[in-house]
Amino acid sequence: MRKKILVVRKMSANEFYYKGKHPSQLIQESSAVHDNTVLEIGKSLRKSKQDFAVVTRDELSEDLVSQYDCVISAGGDGTVIATAFYNKDTPQLNLKTDQRSLGALCRPDFGQALNEFLNDEYALEFWDRQNVFLDGKFIGRALNEVCVGEQLKFSKLAKYALNYFDWVSGNRKEEDQSASGLIIATGTGSSGWPSAFKQFSRDAGYFEFRTLLQNKGVLNHGLCSDIEVIYKGHEGKFSIDTVEFDFPRDSRLKIQRSEYPLRVVVSARK
Repeated sequence: MRKKILVVRKMSANEFYYKGKHPSQLIQESSAVHDNTVLEIGKSLRKSKQDFAVVTRDELSEDLVSQYDCVISAGGDGTVIATAFYNKDTPQLNLKTDQRSLGALCRPDFGQALNEFLNDEYALEFWDRQNVFLDGKFIGRALNEVCVGEQLKFSKLAKYALNYFDWVSGNRKEEDQSASGLIIATGTGSSGWPSAFKQFSRDAGYFEFRTLLQNKGVLNHGLCSDIEVIYKGHEGKFSIDTVEFDFPRDSRLKIQRSEYPLRVVVSARK
């Protein structure tokens, strides 16, 4: 079946920072493998007569992604996260083309994964995401986590008020806190903080939050489906995955389970 496909290729460190001239042979070889894999993806799409375009993350927008039947993330975990930020509800195939990436969110068998997809031999998983609002304005969707802190430097003390719906008790809880920071992780993000979170399902329906280091309160962690943070410090910031935003004093950050989970293309074979 002919599809309209957007391929988002990673710009390697060698390409982005060193214009292809990094002195390390290991990095040069890794970059070459990535480039060749992206070329192979293009050849496969041409051979199957697909309508496709190749872009980098810098060219992405939600409007662009919405014009395609599928988006392919070609890189590592960072490319998956960057692509997902602009992907509202388009199926996303995550291929590992950068061998130096951990690739926890990617399929390493890019040839088999691509063939299954092109032959409609695939299934979809629905990975929870977080809708993030600042003072009522929608900011974006987090696939992994939202972090809050004073300049996001966790050596500094952050002050904020926390209010959330507790998944376990079914009650709302609130507390004024002083801590090095706050992390609210999805099931996908839980695998990225192995020392802080016990990994849970990517479609669990809840998030887990944890305060970092000192907290004058007692609510150091919990499970929630929505959470509100009112910042009481002076130079607050929050991040949606890897993108940072200012968090002004007395502003309200609201995080809810998104009605648009990331629709991830996986193998239909068990």
